[in-house]
Amino acid sequence: MEIMNTNKKKRTVLMVTDGRTDMSGLKAILDKQYRTILIDNSCRDFSMIKEQLGELSAAVICAEEAAADDFALFEWVAHDSIIAAIPMLIYCGNKADIPIAEECLKRGAVDIFQPETPEFLVLDRMANSIRLKDSATFFEIEKMLKELPSNICLKDDKGRYIFATHYWHHIEHGDDPEWTIRGKTDVEIRKDKENAVKAMEADMEILRTGKGTQYIIEINSDGKQEFMEVIKRPVKDDSGRITGIIGLINIVTEQELLKKSLEQKALMDELTGVGNRHGFEQYLHSVEISEILPLCVISADCNDLKLVNDTYGHLVGDEYIRITSVLMRTVLPQSRIFRMGGDEFLMIIPCTDEDKAQEYIQRMKDEEKMYIIKDKPISISYGASCMKDPDGDLREHIYIADKIMYRNKNEYKEKILKQL
Repeated sequence: MEIMNTNKKKRTVLMVTDGRTDMSGLKAILDKQYRTILIDNSCRDFSMIKEQLGELSAAVICAEEAAADDFALFEWVAHDSIIAAIPMLIYCGNKADIPIAEECLKRGAVDIFQPETPEFLVLDRMANSIRLKDSATFFEIEKMLKELPSNICLKDDKGRYIFATHYWHHIEHGDDPEWTIRGKTDVEIRKDKENAVKAMEADMEILRTGKGTQYIIEINSDGKQEFMEVIKRPVKDDSGRITGIIGLINIVTEQELLKKSLEQKALMDELTGVGNRHGFEQYLHSVEISEILPLCVISADCNDLKLVNDTYGHLVGDEYIRITSVLMRTVLPQSRIFRMGGDEFLMIIPCTDEDKAQEYIQRMKDEEKMYIIKDKPISISYGASCMKDPDGDLREHIYIADKIMYRNKNEYKEKILKQL
């Protein structure tokens, strides 16, 4: 095999001769823009050539060689998807080769060269043949990608769609079978305009910075809640210029709902259904205290729980704790209630002064008799503190409420002892 013109910066064109046909003139023209490799018919194994020389952009076969063994070359190429992606052009050394070339075109060749073909036409035909095969391969890939459940999309440098493998119900396209997403933006086609604007903004940022992004969006469309994972990366040409965006969209509703459920459970007390200490800490970090002042906190603790546990067992004690939380949620349905540990509860009541908090405490005391454990009503000690200053410390007010609650609890114990 003879190898000539090894400029690796050029695309590679393979030229196959039968040993009789003179292809030197065509080679001289192609050498101006391509790296050409000339072989004779002693080596027909394109796969071996590809392994030795790297990627091939096109192949020029002399007509006699293409027709050898009843056009066996085309049968072989048809069974090799890698070689089939390489555009094949036929060289006619004389007019007698024209009918052979015509048959080659029917079998998959993309164009014909003749000795008299002008230089500009040779170079144009070669460039167009390479683009044609690249385009055909693109559509073949698009067809294959449509078999995947993920939505894969390509956009240009203006954020307009070039293609998308799926048209989901989140876009407006009617029932027109000829409708295409090509050339349209998210804002033009998506039902959820808010998310569409965010998508366009993310696209513009990728085009500006060259940095990809990944995020999850929630879509509520057609009465259905869905979550989608969006992964976007810039597409660059050989010079590094950003020419568009490639995106991958996965429906992750099931995973996100499970994740949110687990996150919610991690913040909730399993026994009572109110918030736990972790939930309380997250609440403190997320709430804007100044917007809900005056704010009252009520600290509460079950009376005689140890006696209940010792007498009836911890299952009954757990029921005591549970129905205590039911009482609190009944009287304070709009408040944030947390089980801080054991039988200790904390209620946070926004936009409430201390007088109102005392009314709530009295209501809970009045309704305790409605909640019975082993033929006896539950009993709870309370303490409250009101926060009015936006510069105040909520934890300090919780400390004050706890002190008042423990003082009331001690008074309850002394009262019980006196009754004995």
